Amino acid sequence: MNDNRPIIIAVFGLSPREEKILQTICLISQTRPKTYELMPADGSEHPDIAILDAHDPQTFANWQKFGTDHPMLPLVVIGEDLKLDRPIIRIDRPLLATKLLAVFDQIQFSGEHPAFAPPEMRETKTTSAAQHLDVPKASEKLNTTSLSALVVDDSLPIRLQMQKELGSFVGHVDLAETGEQAVELVAKNDYNIVFLDVVLPGMDGYQICKTIKREKRTKNIPVVMLTGKSSPFDRVRGKLAGCDTYLTKPVDLPTFKDIVKQYLLQNAVE
Repeated sequence: MNDNRPIIIAVFGLSPREEKILQTICLISQTRPKTYELMPADGSEHPDIAILDAHDPQTFANWQKFGTDHPMLPLVVIGEDLKLDRPIIRIDRPLLATKLLAVFDQIQFSGEHPAFAPPEMRETKTTSAAQHLDVPKASEKLNTTSLSALVVDDSLPIRLQMQKELGSFVGHVDLAETGEQAVELVAKNDYNIVFLDVVLPGMDGYQICKTIKREKRTKNIPVVMLTGKSSPFDRVRGKLAGCDTYLTKPVDLPTFKDIVKQYLLQNAVE
């Protein structure tokens, strides 16, 4: 593939939510050596990869016509175990940005995915691509300036520490020390991730989490609860409030980074 242009992805049959995941991948890739773009509706760009949900007959018919004109185009198939006269990669739902990004990267780095290797070098058994893939090292830092985060903690040192660490992943970080400040900020701004201390002056973290998760506009924001404890009772309360995961203070930095990358990639556009 030409190193001087983006990798173009042709999409067939994905849901609006899944197309948003692809848009997230394209957005994140802008800070990486290789960038991805969705193929324009007018077909003015030649695709490098196609992704297909073949469940709908009309969509599959559209793909067959398109695929005939692009016989060497790498194809990623969602769910269906299709028998086609071309190598394919099959992945299962739910679609995760990390999984798709890994598949796309392996395809475009000189066709390194086993499905696109010379026949004598292919694996003899068929397996799901997702079983072999790790998150690419190229995505260790997102540095996506359009993403933002909120940190809610009554400890100034913790707020400042997390603000510093988040600077490697998002373009903007807001800080709040009370529950009331947090609710006001969430009402006014769009965040891609929220870190929320359990024990706060006024409203506690569980109440704030419930407030975030019951609103249509904010319910898909990943909420990471910060706690000095890790008892099963705390985790049950957090799940009932709707939180996505926990971090125990003092925060372990590698775990923190893994959580940030996971939830920004999966939920940045939801």
